[in-house]
Amino acid sequence: MEEIATERPPGYRYSRRGTLALIRELSVIDDRRNALLLLLQWVIAIGAGAIAIHVDRVPVYLLAGLVIGSRIQCLAVMMHDACHGMLFSNRRINDLIGDIFVAYPLGFSIHLYRANHMYHHRYTNTLRDRDYRVQRRDPDQHFPKSGPAMTWLLVRSALGLNFHRMARDSRVWAPFANFHNPGRFGYDFPLSLRIRYVVWALCFYGLMLWSPWRWQILCLLLIPQFLWANVFNRIRAMAEHNGVANERELNGTRTVIPTLLDRFLIAPFNVSYHLEHHLFPSVPWTNLLRLHRHLMTDPVYAADAHITRGYWGVIRELMPPAAAKDTTLATPAEAKP
Repeated sequence: MEEIATERPPGYRYSRRGTLALIRELSVIDDRRNALLLLLQWVIAIGAGAIAIHVDRVPVYLLAGLVIGSRIQCLAVMMHDACHGMLFSNRRINDLIGDIFVAYPLGFSIHLYRANHMYHHRYTNTLRDRDYRVQRRDPDQHFPKSGPAMTWLLVRSALGLNFHRMARDSRVWAPFANFHNPGRFGYDFPLSLRIRYVVWALCFYGLMLWSPWRWQILCLLLIPQFLWANVFNRIRAMAEHNGVANERELNGTRTVIPTLLDRFLIAPFNVSYHLEHHLFPSVPWTNLLRLHRHLMTDPVYAADAHITRGYWGVIRELMPPAAAKDTTLATPAEAKP
């Protein structure tokens, strides 16, 4: 595997000139909309779980798990927005609500996630980007893969056979794995935040275990979270930077135009417009589609941007054509689309 330079060659970056006025207009956070949206995810998830427990039938539990899993994916995307300070315009409220109602239920911390994620944005697809290094050492994220290899990857993900890799790599975001405060990414994880997580965990899981439906609630929370993290979130993650040419900024990140099913299972809240997000990370999810349409009027962007139709289209891109099945495996960000 060739090493990727930490410095970009001249001409790598896409010119933002002429776009800044629009970006200022689009970089407005809708606090009321995000608050209602966050409340809606919890209402839907709790409602689905309550119905399943009341009916107490396996098919209803399975349907509730599907609904709850899709809401968990919504919370994961909201965690990403909160990391960028785009859940609420007030930073203290953004981080407090983002932790208690978004990140903590997923086992993570906004502050720990932010420390890693800012490095990812600053050093995308270089050896200083931890996400890139994780991809390089994980054979599951080496592409292209043959049809049988891709199928086996998805089967193993659904069965949890590679869950340990995802759990190992996401530990840097987890409060319970950072109580000793290792200072990763130069971030000092304050004692007050560690204590806050302990108090939250005692209240949240204590109330759950106190409930007479404790096992049903735990299964409805943990099983869909496990499945979405290891299957659908894996598909979304491998779409963002794998199998791209990375010759310039516009083809170092992939945008996916999602189908309706993609939005439900994998990419809610415009998170699939990932190239636009990397170019202009101050733009909240509500305006990413508008930003995409504006950028597509630029001939340079339209010609060079790596845009794929649907996540099934991504999977096809990450498999070699029939005539190229013997091609040497490429590392993330080095494979051609």
